[in-house]
Amino acid sequence: MATFYTCRNDRAFKEVFLKPNNSDLLKALLEFILKIKIDKLEIKKTELLSGNVNIKDKRVDAIVHTGNKKIEIEINSQNKDYLHTRSTAYICNIYQSNASVGDTYNEDTDIIQVNLTWGLGRNNEEMKIFKIMNEKGELYVKNFIIYEINMDYYDKIWYSKNEDEIKKNQYMIMLDLDKKELKSMPKDKIVDKYITNVTIVNDDPEFQKYMSEEEDKKKIQNSLLSEAKEEGISQEKSSIAKNLLSMNMTLEDISKATGLSIEEINKINEN
Repeated sequence: MATFYTCRNDRAFKEVFLKPNNSDLLKALLEFILKIKIDKLEIKKTELLSGNVNIKDKRVDAIVHTGNKKIEIEINSQNKDYLHTRSTAYICNIYQSNASVGDTYNEDTDIIQVNLTWGLGRNNEEMKIFKIMNEKGELYVKNFIIYEINMDYYDKIWYSKNEDEIKKNQYMIMLDLDKKELKSMPKDKIVDKYITNVTIVNDDPEFQKYMSEEEDKKKIQNSLLSEAKEEGISQEKSSIAKNLLSMNMTLEDISKATGLSIEEINKINEN
């Protein structure tokens, strides 16, 4: 039986939520998270989605434009030490793209990074909002905002079986429910459409093939990581780093596995 991938998986999330005809799903999700009313949104850079799910090793970036806001959503199926650094890098990239060469930076546009992160702990708060400011609370950059959403918090609500709380938080809870669990979710048109679309994605043979290949690649990566940790020999580190680079593993993970600095890994990559 084929694996059912929930939207805790980055590829599944983007296949469901970033298709133009599913903008109502994305709108409902963002309205819940940001606590704002969205009249219209536009999804940019979705050319690698749908029909190209088997394109390998390419990050699918999609920036949501709505009113004076540019929003990127990131799915983190596990909590990693480097996530805050990566989020800062992403939001800086969006900020940079908001100004053409020679233009002044536009502080009227809010640049928002939304991180849906698992592994933060069910007993911790549901959301943290980060901004860049000094020790006195004075904003250094007015329009940088990072929302870190604790998805474990919503898992806890689901398992509490409190129907009122489940109904109130259903758009977050549904993201990590399997096919059987989704059947017992309280329904509205958004939940119904989500269930239809996540099922269609999972029933797609090309999607299943892509995910199977990704899992096989991850097993090899994990094997190489174990090898790197066990050997820890200087002359082996370069070879292991090259193997991990060839599999498009992140520089942060390669650095963590080998003990090499990002600069050293970049030099290896150039050779």
